[in-house]
Amino acid sequence: MTHSVNAPSMSRPISRPMSRRGFMRGVLGTAAGAGALGALSACGDDGGSSSSSDGDSGRLVFWHNYTQEARVNFMRDVADRFEESHPDTTVEIEVVPFPQFPTKWPAAQAAGNLPDVTTVLPTVAVSMWQAGALHPMEPVLEELGGTSAFSPGLLDRSAMYEDQHILLPHYVHNRLLAHRTDILSEAGVSLSERPSWDEVLSAAQATTKEPDQFGWMLKLSASDTGGGYLLWMLTRSADGKFFDADGTAMLDTPEVKRATEFLVELGRTASGPGQVNYNINDNFSLINAGTTVLAEVSGAEIGIAAVDAPDIADKLATTFMPTDVQPGHQMGAVSLALPKGNNPSLAQEFAAFLYAEENYVPFLHTIPLFMFPALASANSPEFFDEPTIAKYETTAQQTLTGVEEGSPPGFEDGPNPYAGPVFNSHVIEQMLQNVLVGGADVDSALATANQTVQATLDDISSRLG
Repeated sequence: MTHSVNAPSMSRPISRPMSRRGFMRGVLGTAAGAGALGALSACGDDGGSSSSSDGDSGRLVFWHNYTQEARVNFMRDVADRFEESHPDTTVEIEVVPFPQFPTKWPAAQAAGNLPDVTTVLPTVAVSMWQAGALHPMEPVLEELGGTSAFSPGLLDRSAMYEDQHILLPHYVHNRLLAHRTDILSEAGVSLSERPSWDEVLSAAQATTKEPDQFGWMLKLSASDTGGGYLLWMLTRSADGKFFDADGTAMLDTPEVKRATEFLVELGRTASGPGQVNYNINDNFSLINAGTTVLAEVSGAEIGIAAVDAPDIADKLATTFMPTDVQPGHQMGAVSLALPKGNNPSLAQEFAAFLYAEENYVPFLHTIPLFMFPALASANSPEFFDEPTIAKYETTAQQTLTGVEEGSPPGFEDGPNPYAGPVFNSHVIEQMLQNVLVGGADVDSALATANQTVQATLDDISSRLG
């Protein structure tokens, strides 16, 4: 057996190995498994070759972005059990952190070394699809029972592009507004579950005590996407968008201006000088230290605090993101895709195995509150009865509501080729820094940013033809 690259191995199987037919029944149920067995090998397009005639044996390469030890070990254990049910098969795992992935996959494609299965963000998957680097996920989706196997509407908002499912969500999450209940209480302030912009601004201002404590320390580093994501959430709250489905930039609209003005006022009256250097990954340390009282987070930060700083976790609560005309939900969908590697038939089986009952909810529980179900059947007592999730049930329910109502950033009209390049250009972070540090006025800063974004959109449209 070939073990993971950059990953420790785990103990041997937690369940007895299965035959191929047993594996299919474990994923689909007895009747469906028997019928789908032949269909799996017959499905798939021509962009890859199997290591054997029927895809049952050979070398399968799996990339994933899960760097935490608990998730690394669990993925290795799943791979070990898959190997036991597929004699003469080895699953080679490489851990590829999210920041490295956008440059690693094009290099692998150029070298003819794409993996067979990978985890991926939806915006990156669109780029891979356009480059001809992905197989469609229809065979796996059919295996799992069709679109109804996933939470309602989830695939339309994250996976369907050019009439194909180019990915399937592995797990989901949603951005919420976390707050330190102890500090808000000391200031005589409280927040409703769906707080308004004014309510949040007042709370942030009331809890700011310079130079060490700020109501809402912003994360506007120009090397990160935190500022762009936050402004997008506020823009969605105002019922606006950064660009439309036809590739027209909309940063000069009233909704984006209002959201920017709110964020600028927050930055000037309730944030601190470090706001231009902090990034999203600083959230936990800022909350833990009391440097920020409010922060835009996923449930992950609370889950991590429950393990690493339980005294702080007991002082954390969440609301939905600030509401203007609607909450500004930012849903995340870390997904599975099938690159054009060398073993496409086996890749389909392995992808389906990751969703099998014995694997799926136990994986979500490796870091409680970090990952939420994409599969409809997993939104169940088995998931919610985990102790940390049960303790923070309100946060869990808010997350799932946000998943139902929101979309990945820039995907409010569905998956598109524009979102990734726009957010990864960091033009929003640079615009906000120009206002907060450089002294530019909001109108001129937005006008300049709008021109830059439009040029990016035009370039993408021209290349698409």
